[in-house]
Amino acid sequence: MKNEICNFHGTKMTIHVLTGETDGMYSVIHFEHPPNVGPALHIHPRGPESFHVIDGKYQFLIGDKTIDVKKGDTITVPKGVSHKFNSGKDGGKFLVISPPGLENYFYKVSQLLSKGMVDWSIESEIARKYGQIFLETSNHWTSA
Repeated sequence: MKNEICNFHGTKMTIHVLTGETDGMYSVIHFEHPPNVGPALHIHPRGPESFHVIDGKYQFLIGDKTIDVKKGDTITVPKGVSHKFNSGKDGGKFLVISPPGLENYFYKVSQLLSKGMVDWSIESEIARKYGQIFLETSNHWTSA
């Protein structure tokens, strides 16, 4: 799975560093988003998540704060804090330092998506197993 390009709901992802390479601490993933997409509101109980914007503009909701970020900005979401983002009208790219094991969620769901649609309950179960707990179901990787 390392350095393999995955298609996750239309977002191109490359997993560069596996959790197993960091003594179980984190993974590193590069995302290339089409316009106006992002995940449903969620939390990570296993650790913080940091985003470094390489290109484009994003809007994040972290807790109850809306934060606009652009190329060159870095933002960190503390462990257990609810968050989501939207990629903006031109899409964008960012590098993410993810909580441990999260790369497995993206990889496993992208593999299922390559065979067809994935039921929300199945994706949510996979996410929970690897450290992402959804708090809502709206606008998950669809235009907001």
